[in-house]
Amino acid sequence: MSRILVVEDDANLRVVIRMVLERAGHEVAEARHGAAALEAIDTSMPDLVLADRTMPVMNGLELIERVRSNPVTAPLPIILLSGMQVDAAVSRRIQAVVLKPFEPADLVATIEGALHDDSGELLT
Repeated sequence: MSRILVVEDDANLRVVIRMVLERAGHEVAEARHGAAALEAIDTSMPDLVLADRTMPVMNGLELIERVRSNPVTAPLPIILLSGMQVDAAVSRRIQAVVLKPFEPADLVATIEGALHDDSGELLT
């Protein structure tokens, strides 16, 4: 079981994502925006961050920048949720992009892929 931090400002979507990930056997923590996510990461380091691109207070791109600039959190796998494609500069800083709307099975598969290395071993 991996601990996933879901960073999403839409409460209904957070509930859906939580249900999907818990059914897949993951423990889920939640944050409503990037600033709250940084606090959650400081409190208890997740195995992976799933972050919305567009949020108030601190958006997903700003969150990625902050996580990557800290040597302690820099290796943390990040998947970005977005309603649009992301440019190459962002893509190089994350493990994957999940486009909205998404299929639950595709979300789980993307997360599982980011949590495991090429040999199939769990990274956490």
